Amino acid sequence: MPHMPDLSDPRYRDEVGWFLYYERHGREQFGGSYDQERLAYSHTLLEEVLSHCGQDKTWLQDKTVVSIGCGCTGDLSAWPTAVKIAVDPLLYVYQNLGMLVEDTPGTSRTVSIALGVEDLPLLDESADLVLCRNALDHMPEPQQALRQIHRILRQDGVLFLSVDIGGLPTPDEPTVFSIESLLALLREEFDLVTPIDRHAPHSDYRECSVRIVARKNARAGLKLDKEALLQAYMATLVEGE
Repeated sequence: MPHMPDLSDPRYRDEVGWFLYYERHGREQFGGSYDQERLAYSHTLLEEVLSHCGQDKTWLQDKTVVSIGCGCTGDLSAWPTAVKIAVDPLLYVYQNLGMLVEDTPGTSRTVSIALGVEDLPLLDESADLVLCRNALDHMPEPQQALRQIHRILRQDGVLFLSVDIGGLPTPDEPTVFSIESLLALLREEFDLVTPIDRHAPHSDYRECSVRIVARKNARAGLKLDKEALLQAYMATLVEGE
């Protein structure tokens, strides 16, 4: 059974409570039900990401897209991509609350992983595009997240990052970034493809949010010696004769 986080912890209580509040009262940004709101948001996010990446929908047809810290926004629900993976430690909670969004007919089914990004069970270089929207400041150790994102991205893969700047820490948003501190952290793992793009903040008490498109820095990864492993195994066969 997936791990059920401690919902008395303010970090998780406030996160789940936010979605419960907007499910009940409705954001009314696009009209209709909360599911319709989130599906409309998925289309809007798709257009935003493609615009920042300088691509169109055909680019996604054979791509694996991973959304980190997705909550129950259903952000990939309308995406016409080959593989969709949603990662969030609270996804098991949202499933039990009946709050996950169905994928748009004709699109692939989203695979939900109820874990924090630091425990991401994906192989190296398995993602073409990673989204991290309004999630990095929700993490107490964002550097670990960026290292994991770097690990799972293909060498020519793309990171789309949207994160709030300024304000004060809260239980569910414990990390506060300045643009300078965010860039310093990001450049340990990535090269920026586009300039900083400022927008209204995701949370009202933040100063602004920024959009960044980046590619992973080239660096040596884990390399196993195939021949040495084979010889070690063959040695055990000789010993057993």
